[in-house]
Amino acid sequence: MTEASDSDQYGHVRLTATEPDGQLITEVLPAKALPGGLVELVGSPGLVTGAAAGDVLTLTSGGFHVVRRGPNDSVQVYADPPLDEHAMAWLAKAFESVGGYVEAPPQRQFAVATVPTVAGRDAVEAIMSEAGEHIPGMEWQFGTA
Repeated sequence: MTEASDSDQYGHVRLTATEPDGQLITEVLPAKALPGGLVELVGSPGLVTGAAAGDVLTLTSGGFHVVRRGPNDSVQVYADPPLDEHAMAWLAKAFESVGGYVEAPPQRQFAVATVPTVAGRDAVEAIMSEAGEHIPGMEWQFGTA
């Protein structure tokens, strides 16, 4: 289950996901408030699934609903041990080759790639298959349906 709170005055939304074990994960994402109570994500979630940068959402007490899918997919990358400089540089270069970009928090226990949907899932799967050869302890998933 995913929940979202209203946009704050700083241009962010707070999305909360409930893991299968009941643990709550909260993620704050940059967003633009739009007319009619809509919100456009400016960044892709690295933990919460179902949306990517460019998607237009309505926020409800029980979660969020994608009103209009934007031009991007998100790819969530998890690593144990955390992603090092080499791994981040490799991912950045690989996703840049298909028009995407990669972001990660300072601890780098995960990263999120925002990639144009037109690049295709086959291209993403090829990138991540090769990434598995370079990045120890890596797992990944599409963050968008």
